[in-house]
Amino acid sequence: MRDFYERFYAVVNQSQAHAHFCERAFGRNLCQHGFADMGQLDALLAALQPTPQHHLLDLGCGNGLIAEYISDVTGAHVTGLDYISAAIEQAQARTAAKADRLSFQVGELNALDLPAATYDAILAIDTIYFSNDYAATIRQLVAALRPGGRLAFYYAYGIEPGMTVEAFRPETLAPARTPLAEALQANGLTFTTTDFTNEEYRLAQLRKAVLTELEPAFAAEEILFLFESRMGEAQGISHAIEQGLHRRYLVITDAVADRMDEK
Repeated sequence: MRDFYERFYAVVNQSQAHAHFCERAFGRNLCQHGFADMGQLDALLAALQPTPQHHLLDLGCGNGLIAEYISDVTGAHVTGLDYISAAIEQAQARTAAKADRLSFQVGELNALDLPAATYDAILAIDTIYFSNDYAATIRQLVAALRPGGRLAFYYAYGIEPGMTVEAFRPETLAPARTPLAEALQANGLTFTTTDFTNEEYRLAQLRKAVLTELEPAFAAEEILFLFESRMGEAQGISHAIEQGLHRRYLVITDAVADRMDEK
C-alpha cells in the first residue's frame, strides 16, 4: 500500500486528469483518495462545528488539501499527519503562508506519538483502515483529545474482494457491530452513527462514469495505474452494495471526558 501512495503522490500534483476527476466526482479537487465528496465533508463540519478556537488533527491527511479546506472555511487550526513524506512536503510548501493555522508532519498510524490533551477533534476520513489494532489506536487518539473532544470517522465496511459471501458475517454491518464500533466500545466510548451508504453508491456510479470519460486523459499522462485503481474501487464498492454486503458510516463519538487515568 505504501508503494501505491508513494507513486500516487509522485504524480498527482501535476495531473490534470486526476484534478478533473476530483472536481467532477467529488464536487471540488481536494485530491480525494477515499469516498468522501464535498457533501460528506460539509456534513462532518456541520456535526463538529469547529471554530477558530479549535485545534483539529486530520489523521491520514495526504497532501493536506482537505485539511486546508477545513481550516479555510472554519478558521480552525488543523494539523495534518500522513506517512507519505512527499505528501507532507507538498502540503507544507503549498500552505506556507497559512502556517499560523495549518501544520503538517510525517507520522505512522501504527506508531503514533501524539501530544496529550491537545486536539478538540481528531478526524479519520477513510484512514482508520490502516491501523493494525483499532482499539489500541483509538486509545492513543483519546489520550490526545482535550476534555470534551471528539473522534470522527468516515468508515466503510463490508465484504472484501476475494471473500466469499458465505465467509462474510452480515450481522457485522450493523452500526454497533462493525470492527470500528467494537473498538470504540472497548474504549468505553459512546457514539452516533449516520448511514451514508446510499451516498456512497451514488458516488461510485458517478466515479465510474467520470472515469470512463477521462480514461484517455489518464492514458495521455501515462498514469493508467491511477485510473485502474480508482475504477476498481468504484466497481468493487458498487457490487458489494448491490449485494447488500457493504455499509458506509459517519461515526462521531460523544464528548470524551478526561478519564484516561481511570483506565
